[in-house]
Amino acid sequence: MAANLRHPPIIETHELSKSPNAKVIVLGDKSGLPIILGGQVMRDSVDLVQRIERLERQNRLFKRAATVAALALIALVVMGQTAPRTSTVEAQKFVLKDKTGKIRAMLGEGVDNEIGLLVYDGKQRPRVMIAMDDNDLPIIRVSDDAGKERVVVDSISGVRVEGNGPRVVLGVQHGNEPALQLIDKDGWTRATLTLTNTNTAPILKFLDPRGDTRMWLGAMSDGKAQLYMMSRPERGAGVRPSWAALEVAADGTLGLRFNQAGTVWRAP
Repeated sequence: MAANLRHPPIIETHELSKSPNAKVIVLGDKSGLPIILGGQVMRDSVDLVQRIERLERQNRLFKRAATVAALALIALVVMGQTAPRTSTVEAQKFVLKDKTGKIRAMLGEGVDNEIGLLVYDGKQRPRVMIAMDDNDLPIIRVSDDAGKERVVVDSISGVRVEGNGPRVVLGVQHGNEPALQLIDKDGWTRATLTLTNTNTAPILKFLDPRGDTRMWLGAMSDGKAQLYMMSRPERGAGVRPSWAALEVAADGTLGLRFNQAGTVWRAP
């Protein structure tokens, strides 16, 4: 019978059923035949109305929940398609700025094709660079506020500290001889401190402006301490330089030798 009832009449019937008076309700269906409600039938119709209202509320709640679930599913699908699938970030350059908007660091390719990190000071002047140059040589450069390189570190020369002309170089010569070099403003090496590979002896050399060794001081592996002083070697063939040598053996024995144009004098 509930399938043949229209909602508005049933609702009116429900409202009418609230009256304490006895009542008989006559309704018509699609066939035109009357339906007489009263007593138990009236109570059944009221229960039917209540059940219909409850079903309608549940239906509305179900529709809302289904809509929310569908939107959430769509959002998850979209996020899954747009989210990165790996933790790798790819870029050609990264720029770091401070809170005032000034560039303070840059990671990427520099003007000379080197790849690395460039750090700027507060006036946005490049001061430190850690990079791989275009010859695949790792290098570190530290510059002053005028842009002049003051410290350079690479895997071949070692550490180079630049002054206003003269410079100092600390590295390993020939792959196995640690050395410290003092270089003048004209680029000539004037003094070196080397640990030789052959005698494992520290040697301190002094050179003239032409680059010729004139004096050296060493502690030999046999225990001798030696001081050599030499004249400037002549460039002509067959010319022998003069030299003088002072030796002190480990047991305290002294030795003195002179060589002038091939003539040697020694004591004792």
